[in-house]
Amino acid sequence: MVLHNATVDPYSPERGYFECLDCGTRETSEGLISECADCGGEVRNIAVPRE
Repeated sequence: MVLHNATVDPYSPERGYFECLDCGTRETSEGLISECADCGGEVRNIAVPRE
């Protein structure tokens, strides 16, 4: 099988999308966020990776 899509998708998000695991607050940031601004809970990056 020959793959013709040899070019890697150049998409790279300019902003991260984060969601608090405790209170569900969502926020965007150009940098990394380690805790929720509202409750201090743990956050995760919910940006969907593209293949």
